[in-house]
Amino acid sequence: MRKILLSSAVACISSLVFTSCAVATSHGPIRLDIRQIDGKPAACLPASDDTGSDPIQIRGVGVTRQTGPVSPVVTYWALEVPESAPPVYLKRGECLVYGQTVAGAVVRAAPRALDINKFYSISILPGGDYGPVYGSAFCVIRQAGGGVRIATPGQEGNPCAPAGH
Repeated sequence: MRKILLSSAVACISSLVFTSCAVATSHGPIRLDIRQIDGKPAACLPASDDTGSDPIQIRGVGVTRQTGPVSPVVTYWALEVPESAPPVYLKRGECLVYGQTVAGAVVRAAPRALDINKFYSISILPGGDYGPVYGSAFCVIRQAGGGVRIATPGQEGNPCAPAGH
């Protein structure tokens, strides 16, 4: 019995130590710059951030939309660069356009039509040494002339308000 209690205590302390180390060394997501290129959203790597100014290796990209507080997340576009494929790098200031073909990537979810007045999240997962996730949010707004505008929450005038944010 004493051996079981000792083993349980060691396991509990070990998990606390590992958890605190993971929290101390982890980074939160780093914000992507969102632009509009040819009417589509584009996720652009900032010129520099907490990780430096080097290019990042891309392991995966995903665009999702939350459909409700308890509803599942809908994936609008997802791709993955397998470890067996040649590495793909995104340089600082470069962008990935929604639906863009990426050499060597496997498309997990083909790009779907983006809905007007909806709010989306985009993430770029790094490869290599597995740095922080890059992410941002955007909304799609119909323009008065019939076109669309890609906007981000927090811009002046709160353009994403019709999308509920």
